[in-house]
Amino acid sequence: MSGINDSLSFSSSGYSQLRTREGVRYHYYNDLGPRAGNCTWGVGTLAHFGICTEEELKQSVSSTDVNNALAKHVQKLERYLRRKVNKHPLTQAQFDGLISFSYNVSDPSPVMELANRGDMDGVRKSMLKYVYVFNHDKNGKKVGPPRLLPALYSRRLEESSAFK
Repeated sequence: MSGINDSLSFSSSGYSQLRTREGVRYHYYNDLGPRAGNCTWGVGTLAHFGICTEEELKQSVSSTDVNNALAKHVQKLERYLRRKVNKHPLTQAQFDGLISFSYNVSDPSPVMELANRGDMDGVRKSMLKYVYVFNHDKNGKKVGPPRLLPALYSRRLEESSAFK
């Protein structure tokens, strides 16, 4: 069975923008600063919840591993998006925006439901609410209060711009 958005794939422009938004690092790092956030590498690839160990922080990652992890994650998100938004056609810019957004959040399903209903203004408004970050323990449980991250607001403005 063919879906309404099956012909769409993440564009080369989308990849370029995602790499710029996430940054590319060829080593392990803590995504919210030296002793905060989650252990991450490459283009925002989660190694595990909680901060990196001292040993992990010394680890380098090859460009091949970075690119392969990015491609694998994007392909998974493309399948997810096509499955979740199967009643309303998306433009290429909307598809790219939703992939970038989904790459960065743990649960994009509320936004996907709005897109599937064709509520594009609702998509834009909902995306703009995802501007807070949480610290997690090693089991993935949120610890401490949410923190507003101004850079996320700028990112969400870009990702949601096709939904005006």
